[in-house]
Amino acid sequence: MAGYLVTIALSCLVGVAELISRYRDHPGKLVRVPSTWAYVMINGAAGAGSLLLLHTFDWKLGVPSPEMAGAAQVLAASLGSMMIFRSAVFTVRVGDEDVAVGPSTLLSALLAAADRGVDRMQAKARANEAGDIMRDISFAKARLALPTYCLGLLMNVSAEDQAALRTAVDALGGTDEMTDRQKALNLGLLLINVAGPDVLQAAVGTLRSEIEVDAATGDGARVPGPRRELANGESQRDPVRSNPD
Repeated sequence: MAGYLVTIALSCLVGVAELISRYRDHPGKLVRVPSTWAYVMINGAAGAGSLLLLHTFDWKLGVPSPEMAGAAQVLAASLGSMMIFRSAVFTVRVGDEDVAVGPSTLLSALLAAADRGVDRMQAKARANEAGDIMRDISFAKARLALPTYCLGLLMNVSAEDQAALRTAVDALGGTDEMTDRQKALNLGLLLINVAGPDVLQAAVGTLRSEIEVDAATGDGARVPGPRRELANGESQRDPVRSNPD
């Protein structure tokens, strides 16, 4: 019985680690999503089933000692179930994509369901957090300083995640179809996904005086006033006004 408990625990731990790696900002909220429990339990059941097969066919794995054979069976069942349930029997071409068919299909479907469940649950909280933290923050002033500072506070952000963040921030800065406020909110969401709301709030608190919107102009940008016709037929612009956005 102890062997089954250890096997189930190890297999479930793999599933939990996968889920935590996907939702780094609020991993504790995973317990409220039913599909994440199903994903973890499928991993545990796969490990227990593998160990049951080893016991049924009395596979000692070449270990003469009964005690050592039991430990080897537990490790083989845990690791074997991980590999089997993440493998594909064959690949089918569907349109422009290669679709794997096999045990991994089940786990992929459960993982996709977990993604949708967590996203729906966290969407409102992320919107509120980004709105509160990035209030009165200028994207033009924060686009370089704030991501750099957040990444500097963290010690284990991979090079791939850093590059993806820079690409997303550059894409925000390159569009003219969003206001500075909208860009700042999206920057906050990007940084929440990488660093979490607590780190972002601490970084904004430290840099606030340097990245806040200019109170005199709203967002630091000036918008020229509309032209109006004078009596002599010449045109003249109204005084420069603040950007309402």
